[in-house]
Amino acid sequence: MVRGVSSFSLSSRNVFPFRFVLHYAMSFAAEMKEKKRRFLREMYTIAQGRFGVLIDSYDVGEKHGFDWETLETIVEYLEAKGFIASYEGTLYASLTLKGVERIESAQ
Repeated sequence: MVRGVSSFSLSSRNVFPFRFVLHYAMSFAAEMKEKKRRFLREMYTIAQGRFGVLIDSYDVGEKHGFDWETLETIVEYLEAKGFIASYEGTLYASLTLKGVERIESAQ
């Protein structure tokens, strides 16, 4: 062994924390994916399947129990994907044509 370099083994002592963190991260990602889907679906329902209808995203998030950080993350993600258009400085957003098509193709 080289001086100053410790060896690494995959003993259960080293692997357990990694597995726990990986499981937690995967659970969190799956939960966030579901929240994004519910948010987009709720916007579609409120807009009655139309794009361009202004919707208060705070109301949508509140209905589903999202905290402010979660709501902000969801809106930023959906906007980056092109599914919604948010209006800077407000909590209003609207579905885009791409967002409507995404929901309709998932049905």
